[in-house]
Amino acid sequence: MKKLLILVLALFCGQVWAQKVKPISSIKELVDSITTVVQQKKIPGLMLGITGRDSVLYAGGMGYADLIAHRRVDKQTLFRMGSITKSIVALAIMKLTEEGKLKLTDKLRDLAPEIPFHNPWESTDPVRVVNLLDHTTGFDDFKLNRMYSLARTDFDTKQMMLLQTPSMICRWRPSERFSYNNVNYAILGYLIAKRTGLSYDRYLTEAVMRPLGMVHSNFNLYSKYPLRDAKEYTMQDGKLQQVPSATFLIGPAGALWADSEDMVRLVQCFLGNTHGVIKQSSIEKMEQSQSSLSSRAGILGGYGAGIENFDGFRGHSGMLGTFRSCYRYNRELGLGFVVCSNGNGLASIENLITAFLSQGQSPKKGKTTTLDKKAIAPYLGYYQVENPRFKLLGFIDRLLLLKVEQRNDRLQFNMLVKKFKVLPTGQLTFTNSALNTPNIAFFRNKNKRVLVMNGRYCEQVSGAWALISRSILLISCLLVTLSFIPAFVTCVRKRKYSRQERLMSGLPVLATVCLAMAMLAFGTVYSSSHLLYKLATVTTSSVLIFAGTLFFGLLSVVNFVYSLSYFNASRNRFLSWYLLATALSLMIITVFLLSNGWLGLRTWAL
Repeated sequence: MKKLLILVLALFCGQVWAQKVKPISSIKELVDSITTVVQQKKIPGLMLGITGRDSVLYAGGMGYADLIAHRRVDKQTLFRMGSITKSIVALAIMKLTEEGKLKLTDKLRDLAPEIPFHNPWESTDPVRVVNLLDHTTGFDDFKLNRMYSLARTDFDTKQMMLLQTPSMICRWRPSERFSYNNVNYAILGYLIAKRTGLSYDRYLTEAVMRPLGMVHSNFNLYSKYPLRDAKEYTMQDGKLQQVPSATFLIGPAGALWADSEDMVRLVQCFLGNTHGVIKQSSIEKMEQSQSSLSSRAGILGGYGAGIENFDGFRGHSGMLGTFRSCYRYNRELGLGFVVCSNGNGLASIENLITAFLSQGQSPKKGKTTTLDKKAIAPYLGYYQVENPRFKLLGFIDRLLLLKVEQRNDRLQFNMLVKKFKVLPTGQLTFTNSALNTPNIAFFRNKNKRVLVMNGRYCEQVSGAWALISRSILLISCLLVTLSFIPAFVTCVRKRKYSRQERLMSGLPVLATVCLAMAMLAFGTVYSSSHLLYKLATVTTSSVLIFAGTLFFGLLSVVNFVYSLSYFNASRNRFLSWYLLATALSLMIITVFLLSNGWLGLRTWAL
């Protein structure tokens, strides 16, 4: 009886599993599946559009644009599309090049000498229009206090560009490394305005969007149509809570509000139905990275001019406030889609749609070759990232260490505990793409050996120093984290330990608490981008970051001096050495934070 029950359950579970993996065969089934995901993941509202080159397969949505008013999402509900705006700006720039009003090779200094950017290599490696499009200027991305504001303020095109002046400093030579950057598109918006005599948004509307049939879209910095705009929501204590629509300060980089009817028209444009707005050859040029060292080394995918390669599909993603968006298209399939949520992300809905559109198709794969051991030999070793998006957070990227090694005639990458092997597509180009398109390259830049992988520019470093320096920092963090143990012991057993010993034990804990509070305040805001407005002024969050990092440094110095002064006065030699090691660890972390601009960090003054 028991065996029979197990058999029945096995058969039943097998049927259930078969139902789960059954391929989706129609748009209706796809929409039903997405609706289920929306309900399961508690996504408040979702915009959805699926289209062919000439016919719309679906335009609409599900869930709610406004939970309080019970207003449901329909095909004319406006969502914040975020960085998808960049694709329309890039279209406008390419249109201007077709009309002879711009060239991609034009120098920014010649076009707009009034823009206060700084490039130490301007005489040999100037900033050009193509660098702005491809994110290869070397500029820092927006300062964290210059993205959002709660003030309902409108800025003209020039004001938005000038607001980002502190980021307009080349950190490396232009046309060298890709680093995603909203500031580049603020400058492109200004160039559009200067060349056309119209504000960037008016030109985009009249010259690009209206001819494509995008008749509802706008470029507002905040919600101006409360009866048509989707509201923003975040999950708090297990419930969806509405959050304010913050003012976005970099309009040309992400101010687009659009509905599914309009967005499928944009996707159709990239599928080839351009309505005469732009030549197909210009779109094809947009799809290829043109200005980085990696593109010259044979990596043509990745980020082009406002368009990114997603392993067979192309498009762009967006994130603004609590909105998450993306569009994808594939001209070989003749299909594309757009999706946007107003809270709780997209929950891999884009992958579900991509799988449906691709089923039954056999995409053409690129060719691979055998590993050239002699050519790759000098490039084996350790690498660290050297193209951080934000200068302020660059130390986090650099801490990640990648090891490249040869294993059984294959090249293997080792990052922390994750290992993966890649296939050679050329002498020094490789792939980990399902389509075997080269997305990894090794080359020399001046006197540096460089690895580029999926947009990451990494330079070869000494393995010994890389491991030793990271080990020292790791051990220091560990000792500081464990500092509460001697503090607890000396506090509980007061009679056994002197006042100096208790103080030496307590100061590391106090310093660690200060730093932890600062990092918690920063992490809370940074991980929820709609809260970044809290860093723009003196708020509880920004003061905690400033005071926490400042007092951590001060307490670390005081503790180190105090530990040295009373080292011989302690009767417990083990405790003395342990506390001195902890004090030294605090100083190592302090120097590390100081060198990266994190001591007394005033986010409102970046």
